[in-house]
Amino acid sequence: MSDEAKPALPGRPGAPRPPLGGAPKGPRPQRPAAQPPGPSASSMRLRKFLMLGILVTCVALIGAIGWRIWQKMHAKERGSLVIGEEFDKAMDIGKGASKDIFSIQTKVWGQSKELTPEDFTTIKAKLVELRDCHDKLKELLDVLHERHKEESAEYGQIVPKWLQVKMWILDATDLLENQKPPEYGGLNIPMFLTSEKIRKSQDALKEINTLKDEIIKRNDPEEIKTTRKKLADLRDAFRSHAVKLQDLDKYVADGLARPDLTIKDVIELEQLRDDANKAQMAVVATGKMLQAFPE
Repeated sequence: MSDEAKPALPGRPGAPRPPLGGAPKGPRPQRPAAQPPGPSASSMRLRKFLMLGILVTCVALIGAIGWRIWQKMHAKERGSLVIGEEFDKAMDIGKGASKDIFSIQTKVWGQSKELTPEDFTTIKAKLVELRDCHDKLKELLDVLHERHKEESAEYGQIVPKWLQVKMWILDATDLLENQKPPEYGGLNIPMFLTSEKIRKSQDALKEINTLKDEIIKRNDPEEIKTTRKKLADLRDAFRSHAVKLQDLDKYVADGLARPDLTIKDVIELEQLRDDANKAQMAVVATGKMLQAFPE
């Protein structure tokens, strides 16, 4: 055997191993950083609600500031109001509107005409003026309250006029809501129509009373029967008219939420209650006259 060193076989212990993967490689390239995940749908909704909340808060804040500024400016205006002058101006407007509406309504019982669409258009426009008058009177009452003058003569003067204007508004409003003839809605037309019926029934009763003695003297059974029928019908009519006016009286009290109204508060109540009393007295008078004509 030769003393020369023999080449070591691959895999032999002690032999150098060749590098894995062949020739040595360069530095490994850096991996790109991972991108963060995008916002979720729930996160977007939350942002939207937050922005909306901020917007609403800003609007409310601006409105509150504006309202406060308006209150301060309005308080100065109210404080400088001359009650008497403002009251007269408001009532001039209210009375004018009321007269215009009343002149239209009189066509129903005074001329036996129906109201036209043009009439209702005019009433609607005048109702706006009545409401303006009402609001001004209410403002004057509030000013007097702020000045602690509820016991003043001015306050006592305004309250009944304020109630009167409320009555005019109630009448016109219900008339516009019930435009069906012949009686329509509201107070004036039904009241004056009923009053006119009472007047005609009273005339008929007076005529019978004038002829009563002659009818009794003739003693004609058929004539007496006819007269008794007329009297019975008149008595029923008077009763019906009295009930109608009493219902209208309650309508006013309920509409104004004032069960203790007087003729000083609402001028229409004077005729309403007077005619209701006439109808009730006529019921009694007709009954007595019936007794003069035995069956």
